[in-house]
Amino acid sequence: MKKLVSFIALIVAVTLSLSAPLPASIALATPYNELPYIDTRESAEHLDLKVKKQLTDELVQLVGKQNIQFTTIDKSFDPWVIDGTVDGNAHANFSQRYDAKNSRVVSTLVMYDGADLNKVMDNSLRLKLNAFLKTFEDEDIFIKMFVERFKANDEDQGHLYQNYWVIVGPSQQLYIDVDNGNRMSASLQYKIEDSYAWLTDRARNSIKRLGIPTQKAFDYTLFAVEGKDMLWQYRDDDNLNYVHIGSKTGKVWRITNEFGTDWNNDADFKKSFAKPKLSKKKALSAAAPKVKSIFGLNLKGYSVRIQDNQYTFTKKGATTLIGKINKKGAFYSFEAIPVNGIRN
Repeated sequence: MKKLVSFIALIVAVTLSLSAPLPASIALATPYNELPYIDTRESAEHLDLKVKKQLTDELVQLVGKQNIQFTTIDKSFDPWVIDGTVDGNAHANFSQRYDAKNSRVVSTLVMYDGADLNKVMDNSLRLKLNAFLKTFEDEDIFIKMFVERFKANDEDQGHLYQNYWVIVGPSQQLYIDVDNGNRMSASLQYKIEDSYAWLTDRARNSIKRLGIPTQKAFDYTLFAVEGKDMLWQYRDDDNLNYVHIGSKTGKVWRITNEFGTDWNNDADFKKSFAKPKLSKKKALSAAAPKVKSIFGLNLKGYSVRIQDNQYTFTKKGATTLIGKINKKGAFYSFEAIPVNGIRN
């Protein structure tokens, strides 16, 4: 398979985080293609000593005692943005966020060149990484363009993980979750035309069988690995509909079409699903043919638990399937739950 050679979203996001922030306001009279660049950064030469120590302590936790140079600070943002460089085992750029009101470091990002991975990652973790890469058919599939070390101190910032390594290449990313025993996960992005045709057909047919009238064509597929889970994830750019298929079994594990959601807001949702929209009997009747067609699962003898718009189908007390309905009582999402906890 050919890998899609552009992983633009992540690379641009990281690049922007390490470069000068965009101006907060620009005169409306200026033509868009002639917008002036306003550099709001200041030299970090006179950075407060207490703040500098806090920032340094956070960096040392991630990179050890090395030559740390603070270069610029931008106080036009909240939190502040402080950038600089690290030199020692390898050269790196870093960017930190600092909450001046509460005198605390919000996050620290250190970015190395991919060629320096062996210089900055300890041997035991590199051995674990190499073992993880062997789960792929081609263990050299990850092209190490750059390596990041990141730590956040605020759980409300919406980060995927709070403390991690990430290896980034074209159309690919590999995460190492430091706070959870260096658990590893990875995803590789492919163009639809470079994906397996039979898997693509299965994903498309599954969306049709779900029965929501409006659909959006898939734009790409991700090969995602986490633990023993190995899935092909078909998605569109707006993440409106998606299908997850096991890489070994070809089994559909999850299917969602967000065009099926029809409530206006949280208040409308609570009001609409305050009472069960479907009885247990009607839920089984509505779900059975779709579940049989998509998952190959017979719901005969199943029980149902209802909470809001979520219907959990169980057999002998074990959850097998979770479905969600809209205000019309139509299922727009199903997720199969593996007995052994492994999806592939």
